[in-house]
Amino acid sequence: MTLLSQYKEQYINQSIQFVVIDLDGKVLESDQTFITLKQGGFIYGVHPFFISYSSILDSTEDSMTYNCVHLGERDMELITDVRIIKKDNHLLLVIYDLTEHYVSYQRIAQARNESIINSELVVLKNMELEERERFKNAFIQNFSHELRNPLTSIISITNLLEKTNLDNEQHQMVDFLKESNTNLRLLLDDILSISMIASGRLQLRNKVFNLLKLLELIAFTYTSKTKGTSISFLMDHDQKIPEFIEGDRLRLFQVLTNLLDNAIKFTEKGTIALKVVLNQKRANKVSLRFEVNDTGIGIPSEKMNSVFESFTQLNEEGKKEGAGLGLSIVKGLVELMGSEIKAESKSGKGSSFYFDVTLTYAMNLASKPIGNTTSKKVDITKLKGDRKYKVLLVEDDERTQMVLFKTLMDTNLFFIDLVNDGAMVFETVINNNYDIILMDVDLPNVSGDQITKLIRDFPFKNIKNIPIIGVTANVFEDNIDNYLKIGMNAVVPKPFDFNELLKAIVKLLK
Repeated sequence: MTLLSQYKEQYINQSIQFVVIDLDGKVLESDQTFITLKQGGFIYGVHPFFISYSSILDSTEDSMTYNCVHLGERDMELITDVRIIKKDNHLLLVIYDLTEHYVSYQRIAQARNESIINSELVVLKNMELEERERFKNAFIQNFSHELRNPLTSIISITNLLEKTNLDNEQHQMVDFLKESNTNLRLLLDDILSISMIASGRLQLRNKVFNLLKLLELIAFTYTSKTKGTSISFLMDHDQKIPEFIEGDRLRLFQVLTNLLDNAIKFTEKGTIALKVVLNQKRANKVSLRFEVNDTGIGIPSEKMNSVFESFTQLNEEGKKEGAGLGLSIVKGLVELMGSEIKAESKSGKGSSFYFDVTLTYAMNLASKPIGNTTSKKVDITKLKGDRKYKVLLVEDDERTQMVLFKTLMDTNLFFIDLVNDGAMVFETVINNNYDIILMDVDLPNVSGDQITKLIRDFPFKNIKNIPIIGVTANVFEDNIDNYLKIGMNAVVPKPFDFNELLKAIVKLLK
């Protein structure tokens, strides 16, 4: 016997069994390879499957094959393919033992199915998380929008009260009210920032600004805040840092003020310090480290990560307290700047928060003038003349109507017409001559941005060129950019500072 014949004998003969039965199913002969069959016994007595042998008797086919047939003898489980071949006066059964093949295939199929199921579970989980995120961001945006109209009225009425004859106690109450208004407005801005960061809609706007002036403003602000308290504010910055840099001044200011406000909140006595260190200068790039240190209650090590989560804040007892948005916003904004906020703290001894950021600077900017960051009172005398200006106020909120009427009329510069329905605006504009339009965006029937587009497309210059100031609670940056693109000359977000609104009016009318 050749070597190949030996291998065939060893491997093939071990996995194939041949059985001859007569047409009644009686076993005539078997090689007994893996199923023991009694000669003269009936094949279907071994396993019920074999009753199917009779199907071929009435068939025109000469053979039939059955796949993945589970057979067994005593405790042995076999998975086989069975081929039944019709002969003249008997049947040949060829039984292939494919147990190992089918078991292996089943394992692979099961692993694949489990992998598919796990992948689908991951997809479903991600879809659930994305849906939650969309709902959260939509809720925050709508919630913020709905609060801005009443907050606009509260701030404006507070400002009007301040100008009336008040005694000392009333002045003190108005000051408390103004401080509360400011805190509420900042909280709304923080909530909106969280939503914009999470949805990827917040983009940095890099422009050249005076870093030293920004630090002076922060030093003045927090020296004033800590005056008369048990806290001292310290500012320390490297004398070699460039004066003018290119970056997003507003977002850098937001990061630093959030860190400093957080430090003040959790420090009863001692010092709050802002430190700015020059890491290195190379070409026109400068790396700066901003660091805020305090001598407050500190953060336990097990709570360190949680302080950067939205709506989480810890007090001395470790209880959650307040809105807890500041550090979450800091984390998001610093990551947008391509950096990472880091923290070190010892419980009861204080905390340190710091980040490194690389910015652009240019040597030839040393003499570049930078506008004053503080808001100057508008000089309305620039508009005074022999006539008053005619204003169309398009606003459906009665409280905002009242405030704008009062504040604009007090200047003695304007005649005011009011429209509170978007569908009536275009007809009013056609039938009257207006110097300027104050346009709310969210109006009944037709929105303010749609009306603006209609006015800008009108063929007559005296109508299409009327200056339009959008007044809106939709304060996402891409919303505001869109309003400007369709033809609004300026956009004042609610709640607005009347001084800023008057500044925009003066700029467009003079």
